[in-house]
Amino acid sequence: MREDIYKLRSYINVNNVDMNRMARPAGLLREMQECGSRQMADQRPSYDELLDKGQALMLSRMDMIIPQEVYLDEPIDVYTWPCPSVRATFLRNYAIYKNGQPAAMISSQWSLVNSETRRIMKVEDVDFSNYTMDEYVDVMPEGKFKISREEAEALETVGEKRIMLSDIDYNGHMNNTNYVDLLCDYIPELYDGNHRVSSFRIHFSKEAPLGEKIEIRRFKKPDGKYLFRTFRSNGDINVEAEFTVEQKTAR
Repeated sequence: MREDIYKLRSYINVNNVDMNRMARPAGLLREMQECGSRQMADQRPSYDELLDKGQALMLSRMDMIIPQEVYLDEPIDVYTWPCPSVRATFLRNYAIYKNGQPAAMISSQWSLVNSETRRIMKVEDVDFSNYTMDEYVDVMPEGKFKISREEAEALETVGEKRIMLSDIDYNGHMNNTNYVDLLCDYIPELYDGNHRVSSFRIHFSKEAPLGEKIEIRRFKKPDGKYLFRTFRSNGDINVEAEFTVEQKTAR
């Protein structure tokens, strides 16, 4: 890791662990996104400054791998770096290191949206040159995630979720980290305490605002991976995701 890459020294607190004191995937994600927000605030423009101009960064795709488990109070180094981007896609990487080794890594794609017109803005419309950048790392280089027609037909409804005050952020819709918690609730193996999520991919299609009710559909693939697709009440796809689950290592 380059010495000038933006870094925070942190730890996993009690709010971001599961019943076995292991960091939830969403907890790791929150640590990394907090690092990104801090970088924006320190190097500017900050996220709030963009919002004041009627601009919002919206997450469109995210791939995350979790090579090793992180537990309550373990010290971690959290890194983030935006990447050279073109057209209307903003690229950013995140990483968490524990004991000098990668514990979680994310490659993500964002869109900058005009809050009033909902127009997608281009990379050159905002000056991000003050940010410390590095090359983009694709943590899942095997290709784009896509649910096939056959898999879509095999999806079964497993639950629904009403979007409440505690779900939304100050963009006015469900925070992206909350989707990860929500979908993990529908992975049966996680309830035995012996399994964990080792990777996931998630695509965000339509925001879920306060009061919206989303339907959750799931399919377990022959290879053991879980596919999810959620729908807004008008039938629009909300998010699509794929989760990989494996047995935890012995402590």
